[in-house]
Amino acid sequence: MRRRHLFEFEDQQWFPSPLRDMTTDFLQQSLMLRMSVYLPTLPLITKVLQAQGTNKIVDLCSGATGPWAELKPALDESLGSTNLTLTDKHPNFPAFERLCDRLGTTVHFLSESVDATEVPDELDGVRTLFTSFHHFSPLPAKRILGDAFRQRSAICVFEFTERRWTTVLSLPPLALLFLALTTPSLRPRRLSRFLLTYALPVVPCAVIWDGIVSNLRTYQPEELEELVHDYRSPDYVWETGQLHPDTGPTITYLIGYRAATGRSQEANPRR
Repeated sequence: MRRRHLFEFEDQQWFPSPLRDMTTDFLQQSLMLRMSVYLPTLPLITKVLQAQGTNKIVDLCSGATGPWAELKPALDESLGSTNLTLTDKHPNFPAFERLCDRLGTTVHFLSESVDATEVPDELDGVRTLFTSFHHFSPLPAKRILGDAFRQRSAICVFEFTERRWTTVLSLPPLALLFLALTTPSLRPRRLSRFLLTYALPVVPCAVIWDGIVSNLRTYQPEELEELVHDYRSPDYVWETGQLHPDTGPTITYLIGYRAATGRSQEANPRR
């Protein structure tokens, strides 16, 4: 199935911020956390943090904070305290503030817009992208990976979207069901969220379209390997593959980190 880089509402400058926040709130609260989608990535993130010798994480394209309400406490339990900085091109301030209030002083966020293709030098730490790398066409995607490689910064890319017709075709009914069942529990509770979900279904239309396109845009492991083809060195490791948890969707990943001294590794085969 060929990759198709169609437009997503969430990416458009003209798309109203309140609507963008409603769609990312749904993705984060109803899918990532309720289903613990990204918990299986914990060993990979731990491995990269240890290889890089840091406890700092810079989350790019954070949306409504992604899986961090669940992942960060799990990381802290296994590694000790970690420091997390949330960033986004269109920051969702209410979501950022809720996570800071929930997890305390080791979580921070930048109020200014951060473009994942131009990460500021002062943002030091392992770079992470959850369900966001598919937003980038190959050229900017290579810029993201190339910058991490040149800076010898570690990077972790995770996607639970999948470019398969069965996934694409099953998305509309499942999204409608989840929206109908979970919207009353989404935070913050606002009348506009209910009106734009149930009365005038703007949110469902945006969620379904963006969800379909997200799956069509998702890179396969071999395509991720091609993106890093020009960024190889004995002192830097790339690994690509897929996680197949017993429950939950398949997770495609790409991780890059500094190699152990005196060792070189090639990208691992898909799992």
